[in-house]
Amino acid sequence: MDRLSSRLRMVTIVLLVLGSILIVQLLSFQFRLDPEVANRLRSRAVAFEGQEVEFHPNRGQIFDRDGQVLAVNTLEYRVGISPGAIGSEKREVATQLARALDMNELEVYQLLLPDENGQYPSYITIKSPVTLAQGEAVVELDIPGMVIESIPLREYPQGELTANVVGFVNYDGRGFWGVEEHYNAELAGQSKIGVTSDIPLEVSEGLELRPGQDIWLTIDRDVQFIAQEVLEKAINTYSADGGQILVMDPRTGEILAMASYPFMTPEEYNQLPEDDRPIYNGAISYQFEPGSIFKIVTASVALDIQEPGLDLNWTYVDPGCETRAGVQICTSTRRALGSRSFAQCIIQSLNTCTAEWNSIIGTSRWYDYLHRFNFGGRLGIDLAGEAPGQVNWMGSPAWNEANFLQSSFGQGIAVTPLQMLTAANAIANDGRMMQPHIVLRRTDGDYVFESRPTTIDVPISATTAQTVRELMVQAVYHPEGFGSDAAVEGYTIAGKTGTAQKLDPDFGYSDFKSWASFIGFVPADDPQLSVLIMLDGLDVREGYYWGSETATFVFAELVERLVVLLEIPPDAERQDLVNAGGHPFERE
Repeated sequence: MDRLSSRLRMVTIVLLVLGSILIVQLLSFQFRLDPEVANRLRSRAVAFEGQEVEFHPNRGQIFDRDGQVLAVNTLEYRVGISPGAIGSEKREVATQLARALDMNELEVYQLLLPDENGQYPSYITIKSPVTLAQGEAVVELDIPGMVIESIPLREYPQGELTANVVGFVNYDGRGFWGVEEHYNAELAGQSKIGVTSDIPLEVSEGLELRPGQDIWLTIDRDVQFIAQEVLEKAINTYSADGGQILVMDPRTGEILAMASYPFMTPEEYNQLPEDDRPIYNGAISYQFEPGSIFKIVTASVALDIQEPGLDLNWTYVDPGCETRAGVQICTSTRRALGSRSFAQCIIQSLNTCTAEWNSIIGTSRWYDYLHRFNFGGRLGIDLAGEAPGQVNWMGSPAWNEANFLQSSFGQGIAVTPLQMLTAANAIANDGRMMQPHIVLRRTDGDYVFESRPTTIDVPISATTAQTVRELMVQAVYHPEGFGSDAAVEGYTIAGKTGTAQKLDPDFGYSDFKSWASFIGFVPADDPQLSVLIMLDGLDVREGYYWGSETATFVFAELVERLVVLLEIPPDAERQDLVNAGGHPFERE
């Protein structure tokens, strides 16, 4: 028994000694391992476990109201690598990648080296973006640790035609300006973090991505094309600095065209120095003094308050020029015209008259109506970049009685083109001011989200709106009016001209430059279209200054083409259709 115990002790000691020797040898082997080999093994282990990557679904597409593509997806690629997985072949790998990616070989080689501590990053980007052909060439190289990630990009088939409305998407996948920014979350869909070690990069099994929503705009590509073509011609004809054209359906608030000059593609815009970039979409971001087109708002307020005696029978004696609240207020001719009626105040666009109306309206009621018309605040259009305009409200540092009187004829108050036309739409739409919007519907899989016409406010009565529309018809067709060049054969137009001294932030009101404008509805008795023409920076030294001599012609040319495109029948034909029980405004 003692002999057996002695033998067991001996065997145990031998096994312990042998085990210790093996452990020492293993530890010695590990510590003597070449650092390059150790790093390579560690990197391969990391690559085997996979990389965490954010996977992005397909971004939703953007269409015009008839399904014409305005924004579509395409792919480029991002090439990355785990440098430690390459081993001692870095120079060869750098040469291969530089050739495939059209890069400098030394630049690639330096990316593959360890840091000052001898450590390799787990992942670095070699180049982004690369084309599909370059990505395929890298795949063919079959380099250890290589990762090729697809990058969804945007293409805009219409180029500059709808660029100011649609906006653009940067390489980081985020929308800027327009629809792309305002609806970025809906268009982008839902990204998720997944793990992969595949080449090219593939979504991990079971990782379900929610694609972005597709969006249909209220914009009609053909209407937009005509609007931009007419605007560009006007800019060149009248040597304007810029301008906007807006075309809307006043009954729904839908925007059919939103043209803002200068036109440019997103690529052209981004290549400009930041200080030289124009306002991306002047129709919603540019603020200007509206001048006499604002008188249709003042006339609406004057008639709507139902002050005794202030109606179409009201008259006053025009002095040509007069001093009120310390400032001189004059008509455009500066000649005294004598007794004038309410209608003649609009027909002849008399500043002295609207100032008199405001003195009767009073400050409290005046600013209450401006608030109802939503001046001095954003409308909430579903586009990024909307400006609020500017009203010097009572109690603000800039307010005074002179500003109150001058605002009646559109001076000392700033609006955006969209604000001005939206307010005018209340006159076209029997007092109801509709929420302007650019999106017709969105689709999320099988779900469809339709935009519904929404009333912002009812600032004036239907009776007031109809009366002011009739005054606007007279402003176009009356011999004393300034809007005759806006007339379109076969159609009755309601409209109003506007001219305002352009304000220079550094030098005050210019003696030479103007904002020239025209607002009009067609047909006048049942408006299907409302249109704003605004030409920025006309120069009297170039021979052009007044809205009546410029914007009216632009309006007529535009509407002559739109009534054909949109199949709006002439007045006589429309009346015959109505008498026969038809629907004159149905479109196929």
